[in-house]
Amino acid sequence: MPRFDRRRLLTAGPAVLAGLTFTGIGRSAPAASAPPTVGYRVLSDLTYAAPAGRGHLLDLYLPTGQSGPCPVILYTAGSAFRSDDTKSGESGVAAVPGSPTGLGGLTSAARLAAMWAPHGYAVAGVNVRSSAEGTFPAQLHDIKAAIRYLRAHAGSYGLDTGRFATMGTSSGGWVAAMAGVTAGIAHLEGDLGNPDQSSAVNAVIDLFGPTDFLQMDAHRLSDGQIHDAPDSPESQLMGFPLQSDPVAVARANPAAYVNPQSPPIFITHGTSDPLVPFNQSEILFGAYREAGATATLVLVPGAVHTDSYLTSAAASAGRVVMHTSGGVVTTGSEPPPTYEALLGFLDAQLRA
Repeated sequence: MPRFDRRRLLTAGPAVLAGLTFTGIGRSAPAASAPPTVGYRVLSDLTYAAPAGRGHLLDLYLPTGQSGPCPVILYTAGSAFRSDDTKSGESGVAAVPGSPTGLGGLTSAARLAAMWAPHGYAVAGVNVRSSAEGTFPAQLHDIKAAIRYLRAHAGSYGLDTGRFATMGTSSGGWVAAMAGVTAGIAHLEGDLGNPDQSSAVNAVIDLFGPTDFLQMDAHRLSDGQIHDAPDSPESQLMGFPLQSDPVAVARANPAAYVNPQSPPIFITHGTSDPLVPFNQSEILFGAYREAGATATLVLVPGAVHTDSYLTSAAASAGRVVMHTSGGVVTTGSEPPPTYEALLGFLDAQLRA
């Protein structure tokens, strides 16, 4: 696979980036979002799998005034795999609004619902078990069970079974990506209920999630987190120090499962992330390229482990946007990584 000269791209000035082209999401212009509706209602603490417990709960935000079945976004917040309360917002890190260089997370299921329910989207904030409650692939089994639960009850909730997407930040981004690329793989489906339903999704949004745990330390910043340590989030997820069993760890790598039918993915990552090296997102994007599948990767210079740049295009100045479809890569500066752009991506995949 050809290597990207990421240093050249990330240091290129606006004039250089302006001369590059971006072809969009591999489709013609997406259909516009549905006209805004009144708002949303919340169904809280729905148990999506047994055994009942906090790790198997979800909150479902349903748009009001919707005339037909609506698409649904399953959101999981990051927690370094250490919390079973991932259905609300970013766990364990305080948000720093408006700053692409401050650690923090702004995204939550409620925030997404406030922005996207008026456009006809349902949002499910999903808890998955912590690494203390279950090692890999427990968290993948959980999100798949949540997908199947919502499909099984789509008639009651007014959901469109053919328009599902996953989304997450940090470790939640890994959950979203793994769910997206592993549909139908029997040993990764789990047995947590509704086996007659599919766990497939139509689109994925991965915000600075890890991909290949075995390569994280090779690309970490000099003052970044050490991932091969036995007490690292990734080692705790696996249940052993990462390098002690590389074969087993490789099974937790979403890039290993990407194929030509993998759902389109939108990935964002800051180039100064001290917790998850941005190389992790490059690896996943590269796997999509090699498979001929559709992916967009936005690298935000200077941004750390944060999604605060999603609030404004100006917050990601100097960004590099790479798009691949059919094995062809184009590079430019559009679209910016904003909530509005993510909505446009979802429209292209779920409403076309």
